[in-house]
Amino acid sequence: MKKLIALITVVAMCVGILAACGGGGTAPAGSGSGAAPAPSADGKLKVGIILYDDSCQWAKDIVASVKVLADELGVEIETAIGGTDPSVTKEDVQNFAAAGYNGILNLHPGTIMPELVDICEQYGMYIATSNDPISTNPNSGYDEIKDNPYFAGEVWEDESKTATEIAEDMIAKGAKKVALHGFPEGLASQMDQRLIAARAAFENADGVEIVAEGLDFDKAGAAKNIVDQHPEVDAIFSSVETVSTVYQPLNDAGLAEKVILNCYDPSEGTLEAMQDGTINYVVSGTCADSMIAFILLYNAMTGNRMTNDDGSSPSIQMSYLISKSPEEYEEARALCSDEHPPFTYEELKPFIGADASLADLTAFAQKFSLEDLKTRFGQ
Repeated sequence: MKKLIALITVVAMCVGILAACGGGGTAPAGSGSGAAPAPSADGKLKVGIILYDDSCQWAKDIVASVKVLADELGVEIETAIGGTDPSVTKEDVQNFAAAGYNGILNLHPGTIMPELVDICEQYGMYIATSNDPISTNPNSGYDEIKDNPYFAGEVWEDESKTATEIAEDMIAKGAKKVALHGFPEGLASQMDQRLIAARAAFENADGVEIVAEGLDFDKAGAAKNIVDQHPEVDAIFSSVETVSTVYQPLNDAGLAEKVILNCYDPSEGTLEAMQDGTINYVVSGTCADSMIAFILLYNAMTGNRMTNDDGSSPSIQMSYLISKSPEEYEEARALCSDEHPPFTYEELKPFIGADASLADLTAFAQKFSLEDLKTRFGQ
């Protein structure tokens, strides 16, 4: 962000000069007090990508996949960290706006999207979200923004369906004493929906007891407490990445192959953790919905915003890749990762421009699966 901060300073100086000379132009209709950002001097549009962390494999997959499209379309991208404090995400959007960015791809929307859209409208900047659904969160303010012309839309996965499938498979494999693990509820709707769905599946199953809920910002500490205080646990459903949080406590307690465990947003060491039997389910594929969301954002930035028949912003639901064996995970990584983005520019090019169809884009996106990847890439 040092480069971004320097750019903000330059922009602020330029604005001051324009004001002193009586320049600055007129704000476009509907853009509030800000002027619509123009392409940079080299003709490129600029997009800021907001992540909760930019060092993990999840982020690397997303940025590399989006970059495939950005490079082809002449879009300059920069990343920023949202973290666990919503005010930081808001600050990121303000910084990108002040620096003259044309669009935001927000992987960390939370419940402050109405505020973020307000900032975007003020500056004539567009925003799209992916990964974390807001239309399914009653506290997100989705109804306030779905018709706003600066909200380009959202692309997301069915968290409840995925979590239920994993929890029910844990039960089928013999889970009786289970625990929930992850961030505290209320931080992100996607993680909340995972926990709510898994909790319901466990509570509705005969003979299954939830013995602990380790929901804390210190995810590794929460995992250690579960293992130390409940050695009888035979399954842990987590709403987050577990290689760096649950793996070690389980192995230290000698419970690695005795406790059924899942993992979202896989990182380095995930394959090895599946191979040694510590992790039994891996959920991946979020870079696919980020590429689709980038298409929505690019169309909006270039005057071809896609909308539903009633004029509201698109909400496209996709599916995760769920790997239940090391072999499946290896296949998923080979076809959907930073080294092999899930879509090519040529595949997505028909969905760009004035004649592109939202219905066709939605249908294409919703075919996404491991079988779809293998078919498209000839595996």
